Amino acid sequence: MSDLVFRKIEKDDLDEVYILLNQLSKKDISSINKNLSWKNFNHNTSSNSIVGIYENRVVAYGSIVIENKIRGDIAGHIEDIVVDNSVRGKMVGVKLVKELVDIGKSKSCYRITLFCDKKLVKFYERNGFKVNNVIMKKYLND
Repeated sequence: MSDLVFRKIEKDDLDEVYILLNQLSKKDISSINKNLSWKNFNHNTSSNSIVGIYENRVVAYGSIVIENKIRGDIAGHIEDIVVDNSVRGKMVGVKLVKELVDIGKSKSCYRITLFCDKKLVKFYERNGFKVNNVIMKKYLND
């Protein structure tokens, strides 16, 4: 997959990205106000979202959110990593994570964190991440 290219997400990518994200968790895409969603997303200057393009279609998506800590440090948080089923096993995920880590490095992050399912721990360990601490969540829409 040498012709896989990563670039910053564009508004025209939304439909394909929404379909990809539905491979992670289902959401009724028709209920999304795309213009409002894009406007709100674009105002979020801490998010750095990229897409992977292969054969003129979006096959990967991920983002790194940059957080400026109170003591002056900068941390990165990788979110929403997804690779299309049709290209899994072809190193697309490895390349996507590397691109996001490179963005974190370019933003002077001292650490990068991410949440993942237990079944993905080995994948992220092979990409330089280590299990650290316990993650707890409280969903506010439940």
